[in-house]
Amino acid sequence: MTKIAKCLLLACCFFLLAACNATGEEGEVKEKTDDGTAAQEQQGEDMAESGDDAADHGEQTFTFLAPKSAPLLPALLMEEGTVAGPALEISTWDTIEQLLAAVQGNEADFAAVPLNVAANLHAKGLPVQLIDVNTWGTIYLVSVDPEVATLEDLENEEIYVSHQSGPPDILFQHFLDQDGLTDKVTVHYSTPAEISQLLLGGKVKHAVLPEPALSAARSQLQGDFVQVIDFQAAWETLYGMDLPQAGIIVNSEFAAENPQAVEQFLQSYQEAIDLLHAEPEKAAALAEEAIGMKQPLIETALNHMKIMSVAALDAKPVIEQYFEVLFDSQPDAIGGQLPDEGFYFQE
Repeated sequence: MTKIAKCLLLACCFFLLAACNATGEEGEVKEKTDDGTAAQEQQGEDMAESGDDAADHGEQTFTFLAPKSAPLLPALLMEEGTVAGPALEISTWDTIEQLLAAVQGNEADFAAVPLNVAANLHAKGLPVQLIDVNTWGTIYLVSVDPEVATLEDLENEEIYVSHQSGPPDILFQHFLDQDGLTDKVTVHYSTPAEISQLLLGGKVKHAVLPEPALSAARSQLQGDFVQVIDFQAAWETLYGMDLPQAGIIVNSEFAAENPQAVEQFLQSYQEAIDLLHAEPEKAAALAEEAIGMKQPLIETALNHMKIMSVAALDAKPVIEQYFEVLFDSQPDAIGGQLPDEGFYFQE
């Protein structure tokens, strides 16, 4: 069956179902490498083919790939059926490498990815489009050393960073560059869960972590815990705008053939975010198993996370500013060029 036929089949199934029912997201620590960027190139080659299988459903069911962090929480509410919309099946990733491998395996119709990963894929000429930005402020530089109050206090220190080649990494590298510390600290990489355990075990003193993983360490360390930099606040101080971190991408050919399906997904995702803010305990309960944290910790983490879905075209000014800053300091982080208009989905 050709891709176009499959997409048409998907659309037809949706409308038939609607008429009949009218009433009714690596435990081993490693040194920094360039593997993330190389892997992104390979991801795109396979994601370009994913449209052939992504829409081949017997019913209106979307598959969603997400990290065990902010973008996952609204999706869990969608999967549970607590908001109106299509059925959703979720798979998760912990590292950029796992994200790329999962997409190469054609495992998702929609994928929540760091914005720089999306830009990298588009820069390679691959058919991906950004449909929204939903993760804004979730990353922090923390320490268990009470003498550390600023980034400058970390000179000659070792810092453990999650999500190599993702926002925690590229943003931390940007702040280091801004303060002239790029070659004056040693950076190691691991998963958020592993870094949290290292912090709690006293084997790591300084770390860059996103929520909700950070809240496990935050709650247990308490008085020994120092929040050095809130990346969202630091970005706003430097540039006067919000910090866009991650969003959802889709195969552009699928989106062109099924714009209403994309819009329906976004509407359901927004309704799930509204419910997340209104009744956080519901998403927190669902996230216990998916994220591997207790419900109270996830609810606490929500107080340190800025989750809001903004359509890619509407968020374009802040996205472009973010990319321009990265292009000036780390052009490889976004594929060596700024995305063109085709990067942004519009119906």
